[in-house]
Amino acid sequence: LKGCVSKLLSEWGCGSLSKDDYVHEICRYGGAELHSVSAFIGGCVAQEDQLNLVTGQYKPINNTFIYDAINSST
Repeated sequence: LKGCVSKLLSEWGCGSLSKDDYVHEICRYGGAELHSVSAFIGGCVAQEDQLNLVTGQYKPINNTFIYDAINSST
């Protein structure tokens, strides 16, 4: 998996991985869904969509939102 990720990052011109921890975390959880992370992301998306519906703007998630689930920070 690390080789595939490194290849994709080099193709996209993003540089290399700074830590192997990122690949390890993905492998450790596999296809599992972390409830706390899912609840947080779901809440953000729901709030964004509700604001857009109320204000009449029909562009869901128009801005970039980056969430680091390992450190629980944005």
